[in-house]
Amino acid sequence: MILKSRPPITIIIVCVFELIGLILLPPALFREATKAIGLWYQIYIVMTGFVSASIIWNLWKMKKAGVYIYFASYAVHNVIALIVGNWLIYVLIIPIIGALLLLPHFRKLI
Repeated sequence: MILKSRPPITIIIVCVFELIGLILLPPALFREATKAIGLWYQIYIVMTGFVSASIIWNLWKMKKAGVYIYFASYAVHNVIALIVGNWLIYVLIIPIIGALLLLPHFRKLI
């Protein structure tokens, strides 16, 4: 039996937090505040779910694409949060913490 190596603990932590965010997305679709923003925002939330799943998959498989998608998605998320007027400092701090956890392992990724 061949044992596959598992990702480093810091990548597992980022994946777990992404998974928690993914689990919290469906209820956000049905909030009145989300509906008040418009249909485009609900579509954005659904697409965010797919992007989060892609981040989890790629990071778990130890691929650099996961890090690139992570950074791109949070850049877009910050812009959208500014546009809809619900930008808070944690929208910036949480991805920075994730980046600090991911970057030491970047060279090990394929």
